[in-house]
Amino acid sequence: MPDLEAARRDLVRALGVAEVLADPLALRLYARDASMLEGSAGLVAFPRSTDDVVACVRAAATHGLSVVPRGSGTGLAGASTPVGDPLVVVTSKMNKILEIRVEDRLAWVEPGLFNLDLGTALRGTGFTYMPDPSSQQVSSIGGNVATNAGGPHCLAYGVTSAHVSALDVVLADGSVER
Repeated sequence: MPDLEAARRDLVRALGVAEVLADPLALRLYARDASMLEGSAGLVAFPRSTDDVVACVRAAATHGLSVVPRGSGTGLAGASTPVGDPLVVVTSKMNKILEIRVEDRLAWVEPGLFNLDLGTALRGTGFTYMPDPSSQQVSSIGGNVATNAGGPHCLAYGVTSAHVSALDVVLADGSVER
């Protein structure tokens, strides 16, 4: 049986009290995405770095919680709908462009970055980020990667997986792989 209170305490130590939600009303807000599906969240955490995500995954593993990653919650497929009171890890505060190397046709970004922000940053370089869900002002790169999202441009240029070369992924044991 998951120990939500012990997990909450560990997450607060790792992330800070403002980055962990356990209030029932707040949990209801993160119990669904833009789909018609509704689940239930046990805890919600807002990491700001890969190290914070590692701390979330390790706390979840220690206390018997499953993990549901979540971007902006704009998805229509129900991919970020939590089931069984898991830890919902919301990446919306991980929203930086880490590096753009036009000569290598490469942009390293955090998963919470909005599609539109990457497109705006690339303006004038001769490049753009083609996947364009209609919610690009609020949909995040990480959520797009998770669901292989697309949009009208994808008919000509391909969906998200055609534009992503590498990811840093936090595995279930807390290790990070590229």
